[in-house]
Amino acid sequence: MDILQTLILSVTMAVDCMCLGASDGILENKMKISKMIIIALVFGVMQGLMPTIGFFLGYLIKDYISSFIPWIAFTILMFLGLKSIIEAIIDIKKENKIKNDTGNDIVIENKTLKPGEIFLQGVATSIDALTIGFIYADKSIDSSLLTFLIIGVVTFALSFLTTFLGKKIGSKLQKIAPFIAGAVFICMAIKFVIEAYI
Repeated sequence: MDILQTLILSVTMAVDCMCLGASDGILENKMKISKMIIIALVFGVMQGLMPTIGFFLGYLIKDYISSFIPWIAFTILMFLGLKSIIEAIIDIKKENKIKNDTGNDIVIENKTLKPGEIFLQGVATSIDALTIGFIYADKSIDSSLLTFLIIGVVTFALSFLTTFLGKKIGSKLQKIAPFIAGAVFICMAIKFVIEAYI
């Protein structure tokens, strides 16, 4: 196994998770370290698990599901993106109504990511990693599993870092944070589909 090649592959595969981690940190700017670790762990485990599944399934189902993978990721990320933006618009309307009725400024509540949303992000960003497992299907089990472990560890570390950095700037972007996060999700959804057909 070429360790440099594996590290480059790991960083490349972690980019989507890093983007979502940063968005999560911006969206929930009062996030605790423990939750950042959970998010990074979900991303890392999923990025290591998906190619492992792909490896063992090999070419048995590759021809049947490969064309659907970009659309599965697209659907999940588009749902998360639109949900974030729609909820932000509803919150703004509520705040404006209360402000008009009372004349008082509104304290914006910090958004909280739910476990289900974190899990969906993990699935959406890692489902394309199944194809990495297909690629390694003709290599040795030991070498392949070590590669997938490294991918998971690198993804965990980089996702934690970007989530932490996103949290640091989140408080400065509190009003527009849901729109930023939503835009990132939607852009990544479109990216998955475009990359599949280029």
